[in-house]
Amino acid sequence: MKSNSIFFFFLSFVCLIFPFSVINCQVTVYPKIDKLPSSEIYSVNINGKTVWVEKFVSNLDLNNLPDWFSDPAVTQPQELHMANFDGKGKLTVKITVKETPRNVKIRPANLKIEPVINGKQIYFAWEGPGQLVVEMEDMPPLFLFANPEEKDTPSAGDPLVRYFGPGIHRAGYIDMKDNETVYIAAGAVVYGGIRANGVSNIRVIGRGILDGNYEYSQMVRIEDSKNILFEGITVRNGVSWTNTLINCRDVEYDFVKVMGFGPSSDGINPAGSQRVRITNCFIRCTDDCIAIKAPDYEHPVKDIYVANNIMLGFAYADGITIGFEANAEYVRNVEVHNCDILLARGGSRVDGHSGFSIICDGPAVISHILFDNIRVEKSEIKLFELHITDGTLYGDDLPGHIRDVTIKNVEWFHEGPIVIWGLDENHCVKNVIFKDCTVAGQSLKELQEKLFRVNKFTENIIVE
Repeated sequence: MKSNSIFFFFLSFVCLIFPFSVINCQVTVYPKIDKLPSSEIYSVNINGKTVWVEKFVSNLDLNNLPDWFSDPAVTQPQELHMANFDGKGKLTVKITVKETPRNVKIRPANLKIEPVINGKQIYFAWEGPGQLVVEMEDMPPLFLFANPEEKDTPSAGDPLVRYFGPGIHRAGYIDMKDNETVYIAAGAVVYGGIRANGVSNIRVIGRGILDGNYEYSQMVRIEDSKNILFEGITVRNGVSWTNTLINCRDVEYDFVKVMGFGPSSDGINPAGSQRVRITNCFIRCTDDCIAIKAPDYEHPVKDIYVANNIMLGFAYADGITIGFEANAEYVRNVEVHNCDILLARGGSRVDGHSGFSIICDGPAVISHILFDNIRVEKSEIKLFELHITDGTLYGDDLPGHIRDVTIKNVEWFHEGPIVIWGLDENHCVKNVIFKDCTVAGQSLKELQEKLFRVNKFTENIIVE
């Protein structure tokens, strides 16, 4: 009774502070998926509605991992709990925890959400749609996914729709054709993957789950295709890269949740692709969350837009990286805006991962790159890196070039090295501007020796 009274008091308080937003808020709960385990640790209530919480534990073959995949954090089952629902406007959240919660943190930190703790209950207000991670001492994380309301839901009887309603489906690889839609409804789990080659106008949408069950390699692999939309779904638990876009055009990922657990489980990889938008996504992977690659000389990369995403690189991962593969003629016009990188960590072939980076391992000219309004909460080895290699780390090619890079309004929460590393006098890192950035709360004003590792093969590095 006491906790309910506190909850309704809290709800009333939020209504007084945000009367119009609360009145206009919308919460829709999804069906419980009976054959998936429910959380025995957390229960979640949003605006007075009970939201089902799934307990998910990765199912890697822990006896058959590569030698390099030796991090103690991932050589055991990875457990997380997820509450997925439609949520718009002011959301009042009550979480009941099995044990008394300690050291509760709600991330991204940028939202400045301060919870109220009362016994085993956690209370806070939040505005959806969006995603949160609730962390506490000695507990697996709880992910809250507030999705936008679905619009224009396709019909199950439409011949151009592969319709998966609530329940369990074992579909294997789904080969998509021109103008097709795969619809995965809330409350549905589809075990399988997506394949497409040489098609146009395809959609994979809904509020359900596409699960690789750690059986399907490159769960989503789309090649030489155009006009592609992924919206709202969860893609998880595949082998190798999770979403692979090869030589594609006009691609959009919006409000997609990506979960990777095994070796090389990158989140979203545009490779040789152009006009790609990745927005409002939540990506938690053991390898790079977003990796923009150019593996084929005949397929340059340009016009990539990444914005409003939350990235958690759990093992061997950057939040976002351009490279390593840089074998095309060029990579240019890449913009990254308003992203939160909760974690980047682990070893790499350039002595460790960064919050975000450009690693040019090939002959491409990588230029006209903008990183703007980014928050890196924790990056264990390096904060940021621009690095030209000799071209042989992931192949056997000539070295390339990095130039015309702007890093502005970036907040690194702690100190660490910023690496700017050219190869030789003919392959320098050129024309790099840091503007209005902070490290551990202090303004970045100059190429401070304790923060920057810059070799002699660089030109025109400016800190403003």
